[in-house]
Amino acid sequence: MQNKILLSAVNAKYIHSNLAIRYLKKYCEAQIDGIDIAEFSINDNINSILKKLYNSGACIFGFSCYIWNISMIRSLCSSLKKARPEAVIILGGPEVSYDPADMLTDNPSVDYVVIGEGEETLLDLLGCITGSGNSPSRIPGIAFRESGEIVITQPRPLIPSLDMLPFPYDGFDEFKNKIVYYETSRGCPFNCQYCLSSTIHGVRYLSMDRLRRDIKGFADAGTEQVKLVDRTFNCDISRSIDIIQYITGLGPATNFHLEIAADLINEQFLETVERAPKGVFQFEIGIQSTNSETLSEIRRKTDFDKIAFNVRRLIASGNTHIHLDLIAGLPYEDMKSFEKSFNDVYELKADMLQLGFLKLLKGSGIREHLSEYRMEHHDFPPYEVIKTGWMSYKELLLLKDIENVLGQYYNSGRFKHTLEFLLCILGASPFDFYLRLADYWNSKDYFSSSRSSNELYTILKQFVADIFSDMLNTEQSSLLNEYLKLDWILYGRSGNMPDVIMRYDHTLIKERLQDYLKNSLVNIEGFDSFKNLSMREVLKHVGYEVFSWNISEETPSKCQVVMFFPFKQDLVRMKPLFFTIPLQEIL
Repeated sequence: MQNKILLSAVNAKYIHSNLAIRYLKKYCEAQIDGIDIAEFSINDNINSILKKLYNSGACIFGFSCYIWNISMIRSLCSSLKKARPEAVIILGGPEVSYDPADMLTDNPSVDYVVIGEGEETLLDLLGCITGSGNSPSRIPGIAFRESGEIVITQPRPLIPSLDMLPFPYDGFDEFKNKIVYYETSRGCPFNCQYCLSSTIHGVRYLSMDRLRRDIKGFADAGTEQVKLVDRTFNCDISRSIDIIQYITGLGPATNFHLEIAADLINEQFLETVERAPKGVFQFEIGIQSTNSETLSEIRRKTDFDKIAFNVRRLIASGNTHIHLDLIAGLPYEDMKSFEKSFNDVYELKADMLQLGFLKLLKGSGIREHLSEYRMEHHDFPPYEVIKTGWMSYKELLLLKDIENVLGQYYNSGRFKHTLEFLLCILGASPFDFYLRLADYWNSKDYFSSSRSSNELYTILKQFVADIFSDMLNTEQSSLLNEYLKLDWILYGRSGNMPDVIMRYDHTLIKERLQDYLKNSLVNIEGFDSFKNLSMREVLKHVGYEVFSWNISEETPSKCQVVMFFPFKQDLVRMKPLFFTIPLQEIL
């Protein structure tokens, strides 16, 4: 048989990349020739993907399978087999490892399923297919058909040392504007029943010498973002501190995304992070719920007081992006309980609060207790919960709407000052505020189509006017306008400022503002790089706006000020840059 092998990934988004197929290629190509990889997105046209697969000339096709791509991969395999009947098709990954017999029964186009960790198994299987290795029945960790029957071989032991795995990347030119994935460990010390990591016990680590070489490679290449897929990066706290210190010492332009358990953080970890440059690290922290009964049931016992303390310390450092996670639909969590969890976590004021929904993953412990929890879920991937013994489908749909507006307003980062101001003066809990906002969107049918950034500002101001007008006095309404204006200038600038935001008429003072900008502003730190440009060029880089309140102060004062700001700012690594001065000092 011609030895041409194509390992393919269908990623959830264009900006993603697939680590698994790169590990598989690197591990196998030392002994097997002719291995290539191909990456696509679930947003690609399926006929276009099929064309590229067919034209690759491969005769052995491997696919990396997850909940987000399995439906498309099944269709691709069916059509590919019809177009190339002689092709051998292999599936691997978490979405096929827990029901390999059903996968083969339901998908006659698939020839083999690799179960679990795939590097050694795929190497043996490719050797068998290409005629240089054992028969399939002697390869641990696979499922296949033999004489019309499905055979599942004995499990394969895990690779004892991760240093046996080669570095998965040849270079980084292909990853411009994409996320590069990496791992320093496999496994997780915890036993969360909604997660597949609970099915594998123990944690294996790359050696420190090996990971230092790898990390330096990312930093030297100027890779934009490296996302570690370690389930709990700081489960060995001393090791995680050593890695953070090493990365910090490199002074990289690279951003490292790490998933951590906040209740494992100690003082040394906090102090190490506090010394890091802004923008080098971002932390994802799965809190999931603050209901103690829920956490006990899913075997995720945590100390929320400790989590809250550590998260606040990380946020106070001002140099990291903090992403917190909640999961709706867990056992023993009804709407009242979830509202408390939401408010508890929202009050930590992280950069992002991800509201997710329980997925009943194949192989997860929680899926084995569906009848006990009176849970129903979709039969198709990602097997999301439909209802539980504590939460109805109607309630989950309501939380879906809250997730939508939370994402567009809070998680977008475009309304930082406005939301903080509104929640302060309205006296509403965060959950109640977003519930009312979601209801308002439903009443106006805003969910029926996507909304531009500018429309979001308009809708928010209209929402406050329609729902909370009797709760705002004249000064508060004026301040709301100024905070909307500030957020649009700093975070949401797109086209012209929305008409609902009232502006000062700059026409009569335009010359004085520009004179100050050219002769005085360029002497101030942050704006000095524009000093030798012509006025015309300066105006391409710096904008100005008059405010009726000085909202740059901790307690805003009624005073007309001018704000000057660069149009292009690196908000990941720096705080928003602007300079304010009383208008009367310019006039």
